[in-house]
Amino acid sequence: MRIFLQRKARALRLLAGALISTAFNCLTFLLCQNMAVYLFLVYFLWNPAVIYFIFREKSKSVFFIDLTACYLAFLLSGGMMEWLYAGGGGMLSYGMAAAAVLLALMALIVWSRHRMGARSCYLRVKICDHGKELWVHALIDSGNLLHDPYTGKPVSMIDREFYESGFGCAQNPRLIPYESLGCKHGMLESVLIEGLSFSYEGCAWNVKEPALGLAEHRIFEKKPYQMIINPRELLKQ
Repeated sequence: MRIFLQRKARALRLLAGALISTAFNCLTFLLCQNMAVYLFLVYFLWNPAVIYFIFREKSKSVFFIDLTACYLAFLLSGGMMEWLYAGGGGMLSYGMAAAAVLLALMALIVWSRHRMGARSCYLRVKICDHGKELWVHALIDSGNLLHDPYTGKPVSMIDREFYESGFGCAQNPRLIPYESLGCKHGMLESVLIEGLSFSYEGCAWNVKEPALGLAEHRIFEKKPYQMIINPRELLKQ
């Protein structure tokens, strides 16, 4: 689900969530005498709590999307197991059926990663500020959902060193709170610039007074781009 919905979660948190969910579900099964109560606790308490523990969603709508996706994944994998084990007339043992489902899911993950990598969009962007122009290679990243909580503007990120090479040191930068992998809380300097323009899928996009986050050079080091465009910029036009 993390791959398909492009949610960020640490591998250790994913593993811990799986272990906690399994332990609580098994414990509930052993202690609960009523099947209806058991199903209620598992599907309406333990599983939702584990989903929130893993992904820490910021809104109810995103939480319910993630929860629905997880249940659909459970139904898909469970249906595949039932079909291979019971529907096959006993031709496959339970272990073989589980291994076949695991291999199928791994193949689906590899295919999804390949498709998402193929859809990565690189483009040339013109940045205008202080009467100057700067051309930069950029990536449209659907995982970049950063926004300025005060103005509501989406925030694209640019290599600080690259920005300063064209415009000099940022004047009166704002501090924007953010969370990311490896950093539970942080503050990112951002600036409002005059505008940026680029072409995407045959259409010209001109964004007035966008917000740019000044990211550390190491994030862009050895990358073919120096800027990450927030996809919400495409929705404002």
